[in-house]
Amino acid sequence: MNEHERDNNYESENSGILNIPAVKSEKSKGDIWLKIISVLIAVSIWFWVVGFESQVTQKKFTSIPVNIINASDMLANYGYSVLSNKEIYIDVTLEGKNSDLNRVKSNDIYAYVDLKKVTQTGDIALPIEIQDINYVHVADQSQSTWVLPIDQQTTKNVPVQGTIVQMAKESGVDIAPLSFNPATISVSGPAGVVNTIDHAQVNVALGADQPINSSRYVTQEFVLIDSNGNEVHNSYVKTSEISVEVYVSVSITKEVPLVVNYKYGYYNSTNTNIIINPAAILIKGSPDYLNTVNEISLGTIDEKKYENDTSVKMNIPMPDGVTNLSGITTADVEINFTDMSTRLMSITSSQFKVVPPKDFEYHIKEDSIQVKLLGPLENLNHVTSGGITVNVDLSNVTEKGTHSVPVDVVVTSDTSVFCVGEYAVNVEIY
Repeated sequence: MNEHERDNNYESENSGILNIPAVKSEKSKGDIWLKIISVLIAVSIWFWVVGFESQVTQKKFTSIPVNIINASDMLANYGYSVLSNKEIYIDVTLEGKNSDLNRVKSNDIYAYVDLKKVTQTGDIALPIEIQDINYVHVADQSQSTWVLPIDQQTTKNVPVQGTIVQMAKESGVDIAPLSFNPATISVSGPAGVVNTIDHAQVNVALGADQPINSSRYVTQEFVLIDSNGNEVHNSYVKTSEISVEVYVSVSITKEVPLVVNYKYGYYNSTNTNIIINPAAILIKGSPDYLNTVNEISLGTIDEKKYENDTSVKMNIPMPDGVTNLSGITTADVEINFTDMSTRLMSITSSQFKVVPPKDFEYHIKEDSIQVKLLGPLENLNHVTSGGITVNVDLSNVTEKGTHSVPVDVVVTSDTSVFCVGEYAVNVEIY
């Protein structure tokens, strides 16, 4: 049996099991017409889009800023500047295919005025040019020229002035006039603008919460002010600084007593009456410093210099940063002794207390010295030479020969009696 016969037998055997009629494939005529209509619509849309996108038309862009270029070249070549920094905007109409115009944004349009060819001052009319844009061109612009005032470049120095615009302070606190570093500002730019500038104004804000109680430095920006009090705004005006250092001097006034110090501490309320004229002065200074100042010392009085009532003129020293408002620079210190007398007494050299020199021998040439004592009469009468010490210090003598050496005389037996005057002895060093 051949293959063809086997296939026929197979179909005969199975035809009883599945009796399925044969179906002939046939496309619907309605489906064919639907596809034809869809193709025609698509082709129509394609032709419409191609025609619209390729159509040459115009599009208007508004408020395009006009830039000024090559101002630095004009300044370098001729020393000219633009007097005004007024901004200008124009409307620009572009022409081209819709597809190209739709890709253009406002910031793609660059309008400018070129100062490179300016050779003179005055009101110069210059063309407003627009940089080329791919595939489109400028069909129209609302303004084709811009008249710019061109002026000679100049420089001058203007003073710095300042005002405190915000500050909290306690009662009695004074603010001195502000000081500035630098005190002047160099301003350069168009002469027509620069010549109107009167000063650089600094407005200092110190805060409203914490009261100011000490002087301070603050760094502050400034603005330029013209002779009419108006702020100067011009981008072509340049300054040597952008800020200044402002010194805010804060002070209070205070009355403080004048006092004197004593070298040896011999004076007290029982033996002397010290009167200082004036007794006090009015001073001015920083609050944080003056709050610690309770008196001003005129200096030190050497009690050994005076044996009678006397008046000593002494300078009134002022600490740094403190001002004397009293108008007086000296004070008179009156020294008045109370029931004090003097007595001369001789002290022999054998009683001297000597600090010897290094590497040398010595010989005191005086056998004795006579000293003057000051004190209450009754106490003076009870003082003996044994209650007096004469100190001779030779430790600093470094050369041989005869030297006059000062001595220090101290009464050790009675604190109400002390020695007055200056004394020395001759000493031979060998």
